[in-house]
Amino acid sequence: MKLMMRVQLVLDENRKHVLPNVQVSLYDRDWKSADDLLGTAVTDAKGEIYFEFDEKKYKDDEDAPDWRIESLPDLYVNVFDAQGNVVYSTRDVVARDKFPKLLVVPIPRAIVEQHALGNS
Repeated sequence: MKLMMRVQLVLDENRKHVLPNVQVSLYDRDWKSADDLLGTAVTDAKGEIYFEFDEKKYKDDEDAPDWRIESLPDLYVNVFDAQGNVVYSTRDVVARDKFPKLLVVPIPRAIVEQHALGNS
């Protein structure tokens, strides 16, 4: 089964201010094993990325035995600066077994300015 996820980066205090040209990785957080990388891409002019991935990318032993019924990927993102360093992560605020159509990620202004995120 293929899953599609749309992620949008926005400025925390003004969610109409989107962040284009930012590298983002989407992960499935695992609680007993290594997290699963679902994809990496750069946000478009709308601050968005579309990820498409197969259930095989996140299915593992901790999802057994009835993972198809009870388990969705526990999604979080890592946001990178121009040098490829992780400057923001939502790993610690993962909502378990939630799969929204659009995952809006508000980035604090201090991080946006310090790392020049969203600049062309």
